Amino acid sequence: MSDFPLIYLSGLDKKSLRLYGIKDGHLNNLMRAIEKLKRSPTKVQDNISDPVKTVLSPNATSPVSAATTGSSYQTSQIPNCDIMLSYCWTNQANVIRISDALKARGFSVWIDVDYMSANVYDTMHQAVSSSTVIVPCLSPGYVGSDNCKRELSYAAELKKRIVPIRLQDGSFEWAQLITAGQLYIQIDLSIISNADFEAKMDDLEKEIRQPSASTSTSSTTPVSTPPPVPATATNPSILLDLKAWLNPEEFEMDNDMEQHFRKQFPGTRDWLYSEILDFANNDNEIVFWSKGVAGVGKSVASAVICKRLKRDGKLGGYFFCKHNNVNRNKPQRIIVTLCYHLAKQFPDFANAVNTLRQSKDEFLEKANVESYFAELIVEPLTKVSPEQRRNVVVVIDALDECGVISSPERKALIKLLADWEQVPKFVKLLVTSRPESDIQSILSGVFKAHEIDLNDETQRKDLLIFSTNRLQLLQHRMGVPMDQVEEYAGQLAKAANGLFIWLALAMEDICHEDSDSLTVLQRYLAEQSDPENNDHQMDGMYTSSLTRATHGKSVAFVNSLTEILSAIVVVRTPVSDDALAKLFGTTLGDVRTTLSSIGSLLNISDKSIQVIHKSFADFLKSPTRCTDPRFLINIPTTNLFLALRCLDSMNTTLHCNIGGYDVKDPGSKPTKDIPEHLAYSSKYWISHLMTSDLTSIPTDIESSLKTFTFTHALHWIEVLSLTDSLPVAQVQLARFLLNIKNERIATLLRDVPRFVNEFRTPIAESAIHVYYSALTMCPEDTALFKEYAGRYKDVMHRVVIGKDSNWSSCLATFEGHKGEVYGVDWWVSEDNEISLIASASWDNTIRLWDAFTGVEIHQFNGHSSSVSCVVFSKDGRFIATGSNDRRIMLWDMET
Repeated sequence: MSDFPLIYLSGLDKKSLRLYGIKDGHLNNLMRAIEKLKRSPTKVQDNISDPVKTVLSPNATSPVSAATTGSSYQTSQIPNCDIMLSYCWTNQANVIRISDALKARGFSVWIDVDYMSANVYDTMHQAVSSSTVIVPCLSPGYVGSDNCKRELSYAAELKKRIVPIRLQDGSFEWAQLITAGQLYIQIDLSIISNADFEAKMDDLEKEIRQPSASTSTSSTTPVSTPPPVPATATNPSILLDLKAWLNPEEFEMDNDMEQHFRKQFPGTRDWLYSEILDFANNDNEIVFWSKGVAGVGKSVASAVICKRLKRDGKLGGYFFCKHNNVNRNKPQRIIVTLCYHLAKQFPDFANAVNTLRQSKDEFLEKANVESYFAELIVEPLTKVSPEQRRNVVVVIDALDECGVISSPERKALIKLLADWEQVPKFVKLLVTSRPESDIQSILSGVFKAHEIDLNDETQRKDLLIFSTNRLQLLQHRMGVPMDQVEEYAGQLAKAANGLFIWLALAMEDICHEDSDSLTVLQRYLAEQSDPENNDHQMDGMYTSSLTRATHGKSVAFVNSLTEILSAIVVVRTPVSDDALAKLFGTTLGDVRTTLSSIGSLLNISDKSIQVIHKSFADFLKSPTRCTDPRFLINIPTTNLFLALRCLDSMNTTLHCNIGGYDVKDPGSKPTKDIPEHLAYSSKYWISHLMTSDLTSIPTDIESSLKTFTFTHALHWIEVLSLTDSLPVAQVQLARFLLNIKNERIATLLRDVPRFVNEFRTPIAESAIHVYYSALTMCPEDTALFKEYAGRYKDVMHRVVIGKDSNWSSCLATFEGHKGEVYGVDWWVSEDNEISLIASASWDNTIRLWDAFTGVEIHQFNGHSSSVSCVVFSKDGRFIATGSNDRRIMLWDMET
């Protein structure tokens, strides 16, 4: 018994022990025995009944062991490390940043994301034992975590050096007793600047290397001296400048990746990484395509691959597309994020991009997607010296979730893929997606990519590892011999038909503490799967899960559940449960209680609630797949409902100076954050209205819109400035105006895009300028000025002379041609969603512009002399041009 880790025993609770088949009558006996064992481990075993001895035996299978052939999973040895970071998972993104900073300073760091194991308690025991310094990252979540308490208590028992970090202010109860007398390093990443962060890390490094007298004798293992910074490291100040300029996707995307990574089961995907590592080292291969139908675990595999590539120094960059995040999926967002990642890898690349930033500061606002790719990816990579070049892999996950086939976003991304052949060969591309036709044509047809189908036999071996492990835990509960368990595991893995998500949901049902596990298992094995129709199999799983969750519930409960699910699916970007409750006008408790019944179908974090998988959203939206009308989502109706809730939310929350500026100081900074639900409402109310299939605006919507227009229009612009969303007023509102029949509302709202266009520079610089200077200079004959000027006299200046009485008749100026413009044509789609301008110039080019934003979309090159005329086809697919080179050229807008 003395060889069995006490920290493992102390982690067992009644729910965990039931997995062993131990009856309730024995549980109290066992829990008392564990408490006695921690006090006197050598005097207990003889007084414990047989089922309890089975659990306490060092040879017993642990509830998190993995086996493929019936043998216990053996945890790998953890190497000795300078530092162990002990933290609560809700703070993981911040702790990873701290880990990276410590590693950059030369420390070897243990953090659980790098050393995942099948047995969490054995891993915890090894990690504490093998580390010289324990750094607890204190937060309210840390204090509330039993595992964190075990880790820190165990470290104290072993007399490890403890250097605490405070991630948030507060009283830390039991943790303060253990860390009493220690110097706390305060690192609150929600408010700290980059410069302050580095200073705090310097303080932390100093404390780790120079322990106080009270801790100097607690460890005999010296902390390693950091190696000198390599000559190829990117200048940190340049990285900071590039990060501010590029604004890459970071925390939200990284949190999504972490959620995927946590779903990985030990022992799976090893074969896939081996193939990708061979690909990374092969100078003759450029593109790797990991494909598979919905539910085979592509994104989980991508997250695991990214972690391992990073560990091995092979990760060039990564991007995780998201079906329910319209902003993230824009091609420009992918390019700037990959650009920033590559800048961290290659100093020459970073210097080249920084030169572009310094010479073309407005490049990001004016350039098209092609220029983004050429000047932010291709050209800087050509500047990387031979000494810095090494093979790295860029990972783009879930490419199929970026728009639908033939959508503008999707076409731009497919074009980006086709252009990857311009990238120097030391930067490889790994794409994961469903095998959709447009992606297939590029990756299989053009590139002859290295392809892996995640639905093949190798994938099924991973399913067997998972099913075997989970069913072994239930052997006692099911009352069957081990060989029967392994037979059931094989049958269940086969029934999954390659779908990890189906198997995970089935296992959750089988393992539920209220389930008759054997009966539920046999029910799944009796169901007939269709190897040719994965959707059908998942539809059955989703229908069963929803039916079980609502069994015996009232009609009102089911309706509420469907309404909330509808919102989760339809929102333009994931929101937290708190924001969702505020949008619905209900309490957070009501939302959580309602959703708790379908927890297995959702991914819930402190930042967002999302459906577990895109296939679940697809199921809920399809009347041919979701055959129970109680759960079917009506997309137009849900959009209309959300539009109304957004308008009502703005009408009850918006007010002047919501950012908390000092109104007497036009250069002051905001002191208040915008609530999440208000930021969402301000950004997406128009989008929801535009996709609600309106033929006319309903009375309740028009009433809310009237209040918004004549009371909160300027407050809305302030929020858009504070959330970097001014294009919503410039572009989306301009499109929406075409649907407004109330002329009084339309007249004032027509002034809003002009107002933002005219005064964008001061408003973007400081939102208080909406009232301070922009309204001051707004033409006096406009409906906007007449409605609002009288309310803000205290902050407006008086203009005596030189002020315009109305807007200029020039709506916009498009700049980019290097010679005279000889011809222009304008095309607008039937739904008014797309508006394009084509121009022909003496500089031999034809340029395509977005008429709403003024951004150049594309440049056509081919004429050898000046181009004198240009015209769109009626459907907007083709452009015909005439030139002084005596040629007429026809251009395909699709390609």
